Amino acid sequence: MNTRRLFIQSAAATGVISVLPKLVSAHDRILTPSQTKGPFYPVPEIEKQDFFDFDLTRKGPDSPLAEGKVIAIRGSVIGHDENALGGSIVEVWQACETGRYNHPSDKNDRPIDPNFQYWGRITTSESGEFRFKTILPGKYPGRTPHIHFRILSPDRKELVTQLYFGDHESLNRKDSVYMSLNVAQRDNVTTVFEDMAIDPKDAKSEKIPTGQFTIVLGDPSDTKSTPPM
Repeated sequence: MNTRRLFIQSAAATGVISVLPKLVSAHDRILTPSQTKGPFYPVPEIEKQDFFDFDLTRKGPDSPLAEGKVIAIRGSVIGHDENALGGSIVEVWQACETGRYNHPSDKNDRPIDPNFQYWGRITTSESGEFRFKTILPGKYPGRTPHIHFRILSPDRKELVTQLYFGDHESLNRKDSVYMSLNVAQRDNVTTVFEDMAIDPKDAKSEKIPTGQFTIVLGDPSDTKSTPPM
C-alpha cells in the first residue's frame, strides 16, 4: 500500500479528508514512470510467440510447473483522471527463478527453465483490470529482481516500465535503474505481497502471494508523460 493511500485512509478515519481536495485531485496522481525496455524484450515479439497467456508458470494446462515461488500480479490501467482504460494491452517479460532471460543475447551462465513461459500478454477488462500468474524472478547480475511491463492503450503513447518488490529493499537501493526514480515514482512501481485467491471471482480458490500494481497513464495530449521507448 503506498504512502498516499495510507494518508487518505488516515484522513478519512479522522474526518478531515474534506479539507484535502488538492491532495486527492485527479491531476495530482503520480504517473507511472517510463523505464528502460532493456536488451531482453522477447524475440520474436510476444504476440508472435507460441505461448503468451496470463499464466507464466507453465506453457500449457498439462505442462510441468516452472521452478520457483509462484506469485500473482493484479492491477489496473487508468488515466491520471482516474478513469479506467479498458481495452489496453499489457505485456510482461522477466527472468526465471535462476535470474536468466530466455533471450539469445543473455549470455550469463545460469540455466534456462524449459517449463517457464517468460512472457505474457493480455487485454484489460472494461474496468481496466489485468492479472498475471508467474514466478518471483531471480536476481539478474547487476539488477534487483523486477518484471518488465509494456502498455499499449488506445490514443496514448506506449509506456514501458518495470515493477519491483518491497521485500527486496536492500537490493532495490543498489539498483541504478530503480534509484534513478524519485521517491514518489519508486513508490508507484514497488509492490508488496498479500495472500489472495488466485481467482478473484472465487474467494475460496487457492491463495498465493499477490502484488498490486496500478498503472497510471497521462493525458493523451501529454506526449511527455508516456514517451515511446
